[in-house]
Amino acid sequence: MAPPATTTLARTVEPSAPVPTTLPARPRARAQLAGLPVERLEAEVVDLSGRMAAGTYELLVLVGELDERGSWALSGALSCAAWLANQCGIEVSTARTQVRVAKAMVEYPALDAAMASGDVSYAKARVLVPHLSQENAPALLDLAERNPAGQLGAAIAAWAQRNEDPATIRARQYEARCVSWRTEPDGMVLVTARLTPEVAGSVCAAIDAEVTRTSAPAGASLAQQRADALASQVVGGMGGGVQAEVVVHVTDDGNHLVDGTPLSDHAVAQMLPEAFVSLLMHDAERMPIDASPRRRHPTRRQRRVIDERQDECQHPGCHARAFLQYDHVEPFGEGGPTVLANLQRLCGPHNRARQTG
Repeated sequence: MAPPATTTLARTVEPSAPVPTTLPARPRARAQLAGLPVERLEAEVVDLSGRMAAGTYELLVLVGELDERGSWALSGALSCAAWLANQCGIEVSTARTQVRVAKAMVEYPALDAAMASGDVSYAKARVLVPHLSQENAPALLDLAERNPAGQLGAAIAAWAQRNEDPATIRARQYEARCVSWRTEPDGMVLVTARLTPEVAGSVCAAIDAEVTRTSAPAGASLAQQRADALASQVVGGMGGGVQAEVVVHVTDDGNHLVDGTPLSDHAVAQMLPEAFVSLLMHDAERMPIDASPRRRHPTRRQRRVIDERQDECQHPGCHARAFLQYDHVEPFGEGGPTVLANLQRLCGPHNRARQTG
């Protein structure tokens, strides 16, 4: 039986301009940077970051043009992303994201202009693009310009809660739930989970409750303790008796978990039958009302207030957010009252340093 006939595609391309072959200049040796004044070093970091952003924008413009022309298929690549991954030595997932953003820059001229001017970085665009539509583009671009890249996801989710149909959001979140894992080069297994907000809140609270309940191995980081707690919860069974509190803030601006993750009214309603509802009063300036100063430790209501006001360690330069402790600004032993104005949240190391200092 004769083998099936094959067809080979070939095209002769007459270059309109020579392709540049100049290699980039080699980076300076570390020894050359050792004597730079710190002001010059900071200026060069900012300058190089700006030039890299401009280069990334130009790269995305080129990727968009390449994708539209389809020339990548002549080399046998199944997609522009596959061609990029092979030719540029990057992960296929990274290449897919570049192609996705490049296409969006063509479809949404406002996004292209914002990236060209530097108002929206590539890091923000990666978060933004999957949620863009012709209807919401102006609002989401405004969010991208006003929020840091690390907070943009939560800002978009909060915007959707205010502007989209709750049933649509609920269905989309439920459909997107998934768990996957893969083996990393060092032999470790990376587990990725996408959960609905109310389920994620319960899972994270249970993990942290297990962390506080058990003794940590010497030198274990918080991330390592959480890994041990997750394994203990899953392998030992979720019915192991660990009770965890999931705090949901219900305000006139919407519902959200402590970390800012928004919750729909439907999700809150499902939690109410087993929830403890606590009312927190605010004054005319929308500040939580203070509580009694006659006890050493803050009340549950005071803790809720201070948790909402201070989401990270108050020591200058420290941004720790997990397992923060409550501290008196003016020490309690010296007459400092247990009122909100005299309370702050500190991470364990800074709280202990302050007490022993």
